[in-house]
Amino acid sequence: MAMILGGILSLQAEISPEDIRQLQTRFQQAEESEERLRARIQKLETTIAELRSQLGEVRSVAASAGKDSVTQEQLKKVLDQLRDLDRRRQEDNEKVLQQIKRLADLPTAPPPSFDDPKPKGRKPSAEPSVGAGGNGGGAKSDLKSEPKADVPKPTLPADYEFYEHVVRDNQSVSQIINEYNKGYGLKVRLKHVLEANPKLRPERLVTGQKVRIPVVK
Repeated sequence: MAMILGGILSLQAEISPEDIRQLQTRFQQAEESEERLRARIQKLETTIAELRSQLGEVRSVAASAGKDSVTQEQLKKVLDQLRDLDRRRQEDNEKVLQQIKRLADLPTAPPPSFDDPKPKGRKPSAEPSVGAGGNGGGAKSDLKSEPKADVPKPTLPADYEFYEHVVRDNQSVSQIINEYNKGYGLKVRLKHVLEANPKLRPERLVTGQKVRIPVVK
């Protein structure tokens, strides 16, 4: 069971929105084809019933009026039509069964998730706090005297919007970024994700881990 679940999760990670649309089109086409075949089978069965009724009438007339009233050729023709129609009905039944089997063998398309997530909120702006009190002037003096560290220039605004993504099995950061860029029309880069997730270690993603994907357009 664990192997099956792992395979399903891996398949979901590889399926793109375009794959989903193609699968949905294939499902629709297969269902329409199956409906046409079923309608044809029903029509053939109606025709067979009518021919059998006619054959019964012919035999009844032949039995009551004698063999000479109906030729063997006429009987043979009706029987041949019945056999041909029955053969075609069986062939159509086989086609329906094959169509159903193909539908069952198609991978199950996960429901599109690109319209569901919404930005979860905004990151509060982080301003360095300065201690209050009698020694406030001293604190300011200390700050000025310390050398400034090389801090990377932030690429995201302080109140940026973001999506919260739950990591699936065997997903990488690049796959997640590509999924959101394609699904939402974003322009997210690795540096944006790392800035939104300061403690994130891309090489150690864990299934079920939550990762912020900033909205960068």
